[in-house]
Amino acid sequence: MKDFSKKGFRIATSSPEVKVIYTGFLIFAFIGYFTIALLGLLRVGPGYDSIVSHYRGSDQDEEAFARPIGQMLEEAHFHAFMEGLILLVLTHLFIGASVHRRIKTAVVLLAFGSTLTDLASPWLIKYVAPGFAYLQMTSWIGMETSALLLIGVPLYEMWFKGEKK
Repeated sequence: MKDFSKKGFRIATSSPEVKVIYTGFLIFAFIGYFTIALLGLLRVGPGYDSIVSHYRGSDQDEEAFARPIGQMLEEAHFHAFMEGLILLVLTHLFIGASVHRRIKTAVVLLAFGSTLTDLASPWLIKYVAPGFAYLQMTSWIGMETSALLLIGVPLYEMWFKGEKK
């Protein structure tokens, strides 16, 4: 953590031991984002109709029940804490990369914004209007895109870019 307090800190200049620790975390984060994408596709489905029926139930499918509020609260509670912590760490590692400040800001805003809309979308779909399923799909794209950048850029900087001498 002392590294982050140094002015001009760059992840590429971290010690080999620290790079291994950061790499381990980034690999686990990648697995986490990959599996949540698969879970979303398998449990909810990729399209508008499947997302709406997942949260609101369906008259056409007798097995598609509306999502109970208790289950939605449990998921929101768990995801808010976990995703917030994961983003805190990922964005700190990303900020240590040598990309332009505007790109850093845009990626961090995309990550937090899309994650926040992912948390809000189920509630909006169920209690406001089914059209918010489009917001859910957009948030998934934003989350996965930002995750690839938050994970890939630090990995590249640590192991492939090399230090400027």
